[in-house]
Amino acid sequence: MNNQNESPFSNPRFILSIILVFVFLWAWQYYVNKKYPPQLAKPAVTAQAPAPATGAASSEVKTVEPSQLVASENAPQEKSFQYEDENVKWEISSKGMSFGNYTLKKYFDKAKKPIVFADTEKTLSTLVNNKEVNFDLNRVSEVQYVGTAAVEGSNIKRIITYNKETMSFDVETEFDNAPKAISFVLTDRKHQSSGGNFLMPTFERQVFLFRTEDKVKTEPVSDIAAGETHSASANLVSLAAIGTQYFTQGFVNKSDILPSINANVKDAGAKLEVNYDLKDAKITKLQNKFYMGPKTVDNLNKIDALLPEVMDYGMFGFISKLLLKLMKFLHGILGNWGLAIIALTIVMRVIMLPFNIMSFRSARAMQKIQPQLQAVRERYKNDPMAVNRETMALMKQHNANPLSSCLPMLLQIPVFFALWQTIGSSIEIYQQPFFGWITDLSSHDPLFIIPVLMGITMYLQQKMTPTTMDPTQQKILNFMPILFSVFMLSLPSGLTLYNFVSSLFGVVQQYFLLKDNSKA
Repeated sequence: MNNQNESPFSNPRFILSIILVFVFLWAWQYYVNKKYPPQLAKPAVTAQAPAPATGAASSEVKTVEPSQLVASENAPQEKSFQYEDENVKWEISSKGMSFGNYTLKKYFDKAKKPIVFADTEKTLSTLVNNKEVNFDLNRVSEVQYVGTAAVEGSNIKRIITYNKETMSFDVETEFDNAPKAISFVLTDRKHQSSGGNFLMPTFERQVFLFRTEDKVKTEPVSDIAAGETHSASANLVSLAAIGTQYFTQGFVNKSDILPSINANVKDAGAKLEVNYDLKDAKITKLQNKFYMGPKTVDNLNKIDALLPEVMDYGMFGFISKLLLKLMKFLHGILGNWGLAIIALTIVMRVIMLPFNIMSFRSARAMQKIQPQLQAVRERYKNDPMAVNRETMALMKQHNANPLSSCLPMLLQIPVFFALWQTIGSSIEIYQQPFFGWITDLSSHDPLFIIPVLMGITMYLQQKMTPTTMDPTQQKILNFMPILFSVFMLSLPSGLTLYNFVSSLFGVVQQYFLLKDNSKA
């Protein structure tokens, strides 16, 4: 069997397994979409369940008397207020007490323009019995807004408080006679990702995300083809979000009942409705937290313990979270995210080194006894039991265990995918420079130098790896460095840097192992 080094790309079985998984998932998704075309979801029935409640409004709001904020069912003239500080600027409208043109002043897109939410359609609008509410909106303080309205016999009062430190909102909705339903609608433009095929993959992906019954689920947005629609629904939702690779709109339930959600993609827009069924609810208040901004883990934790779930690192998320902490610690020492990625790669390679040494020795032993194994097969070609017996005896005599060469691969697969998600989806490296021509670790290498270097080191590592493959298999494997160099051309340069350093470490490791083996 082949030696399995830390860099998974040097192992043909690992490469083949990745290819087969991708092909299977693509084929299955294609089949499901053709056989069961997406249909508009029926409104979900909301079940009630207890949830922790927290006060969102400050004492300053309590001084505002309802008589001072008279509202009626006749829609008042739309009124809006603007807010701006060193981090953001946004406006709040009396129509639904929704937000528009929410601008992140310190983050920019590829065109060097500020990141903007709700630039085409306002977000977090309030609906009562499926009708948008027109509030009589007043500014109580620089960061606090109160709106009142009378809708179908219910007096509605909504209080929104902005937290400058975390760039989040505490939202409280009060009512005297509970209406049948209250909904909050999050909207976003449908983002089209660049690239996104098997040979040129991309991390640019927009999804709906929601947490229900302790499970986090996602539904596609950017993956929906132009002209097609997509919908999904869920009950008992504690967290709902519309997010891209680095940014998100997140809605956290802090009320005494749990809402349902309806998510829809249509034309150029994505809409997420958070629906509270109040027909049988014995409450007079809904409380929530709302956030629009970058997926910065430390800040998300400050807002609410549930909000970091929008990171969605996948099934190996617990490893990704540890690796992100380690990478941030290394950045604190080195002061450069590129150097932190290099240091993180070396740390992980050193941790895996004992297993790789064991794998190398087993692979070398298997390579040496290949002539004897072939002789056993020829001698007992009509007796499979004898072939197995003699093969096991021969491997035991020479301490050649093929399973030991597979162990490092099994250990490194979750680490590899966790590193993949950590480096490819962490806002910490977003538009961060490394060295020279690498001015953005979250974007691909503009000169394609690192992918080429990675391919060269992968090829050298393969040549230095003990193998028992036949010549035909070896020729096929020689094309893998070229394939994966092309594969990495469109991916973040930070991720390509990790693979290059890992392969380079493997070359150095192989050199010393071969040198030590020749002496022995």
